[in-house]
Amino acid sequence: MTNETRSQTPSNLSIQLVTVLVVGLSFWFVLSQLDSSEIDITETLSNANSWLLAAFLCIIALTTISPLLWKVLMYGSGANIPLKTCYGLWWTTNIAKYIPGKVSLVLGRVWVSRRWGSTVVLESFIWEFLVSVTSAAFAASFLLTLEGYPVASKATIGLGCLLSLLPILSPKLTQQLVRKPLVFFGKGDWNTEISMTRKTYILAMILMTIIWILWGCAHKFILLGVGYDAPFHLLIGAFAVAWFAGFAAFFLPAGFGAREGVFTYTLSFFLGAGISALLALLSRTMNILADALLFFVGLFIYRTEDHEEE
Repeated sequence: MTNETRSQTPSNLSIQLVTVLVVGLSFWFVLSQLDSSEIDITETLSNANSWLLAAFLCIIALTTISPLLWKVLMYGSGANIPLKTCYGLWWTTNIAKYIPGKVSLVLGRVWVSRRWGSTVVLESFIWEFLVSVTSAAFAASFLLTLEGYPVASKATIGLGCLLSLLPILSPKLTQQLVRKPLVFFGKGDWNTEISMTRKTYILAMILMTIIWILWGCAHKFILLGVGYDAPFHLLIGAFAVAWFAGFAAFFLPAGFGAREGVFTYTLSFFLGAGISALLALLSRTMNILADALLFFVGLFIYRTEDHEEE
């Protein structure tokens, strides 16, 4: 073992321990909220109805839109990927988000998409981050109309919405700023012509809006499936905040634990803690099942494509 390996091992171990600790504490919070409620999980799930199937189909639908979103962002970054190829690549690489660190997701998609240029794929990732975060800020703004939500949280969401206007107002300036940190990822020509347009970015925002609406429908149907209900705009806003928390916790696999904890906490201001926790757990379970199913579909598509050039 080299000195470099010895020095890295404690660091890697500490990151793994922190990851396990955060996930453990997050799920402890969610499960404690569920346990402290009067909800009988076994009875509730045994009496569930077909709305749960509708919820799962909504999650399948939004995961079907995501590759189309990536195609739009790749086009805005300078590459026009065939639609079928785009679905195969996105669905097969998306499963890597369950590996801690998100690095595997980035490197995996860069590798399988390298025929269009690694710089283009990296740039599309930054745009995907911007579109996701800015749309999440707008989706979370539904919480601004609700009484009982903390003022500090409302102020943070409002600031996020203001900052989210920059890519819409000036895609060219945004793309120039996006390229600044990318030079540290390796070799590549970052002086190519700016290709992202306001029309392309707005199209991406529209697709993300549809995704947020489908998430709202999925959570609405989950609640109806177990005999509860909640306002549609509350479900969209609360999940947007939870999604951002999970996304920001980059060291967690797919935001595992952080998303559930924040979703439960945010909804607990308006719903019972128990039903909030149950919704968070059912949402994550369906999300994992959908990702696993579409991974195999994407793998089939990917293998049927002609990859002789690779």
